[in-house]
Amino acid sequence: MRDTNWGRVVDLDTLDASALAPSVTKRNIFGPDAFWDDFVMRHFLLPEGAAIPTHSHEWDHLVLSLGGHGEIEVDGEHYDLECGNWARVPGWAEHAFKNIGGGDFVFVCIVPTHGDPHAKKTAMRAARRRRRGAPSGAC
Repeated sequence: MRDTNWGRVVDLDTLDASALAPSVTKRNIFGPDAFWDDFVMRHFLLPEGAAIPTHSHEWDHLVLSLGGHGEIEVDGEHYDLECGNWARVPGWAEHAFKNIGGGDFVFVCIVPTHGDPHAKKTAMRAARRRRRGAPSGAC
């Protein structure tokens, strides 16, 4: 559980996101262990030439580019993601991310807690702790 109201992204734990792409760096900024139970804000860094392959799932993504130059493909449409650009990926849409510029492509992405394996695990552990700590029996 994070107990500070300020911090630097680079100081957060790096999470294993090799299932997305072997070279991606992922950190969760906000989520069930940090001030936001229902959603998670993830920070991604894709090195030059890296990509997250085409995939889909039931939840929306809300994406904001923070640096570098990337592209998101959503159901065959390509969207430019330079610093300050945002995109929404609707649930079930086929989508992929790609670094198309020199240097790192950096973006944040918000999804529901159940849409992120690390946040989902954290939320499940917290729920288990609450159940164990709850009094048993009547009233």
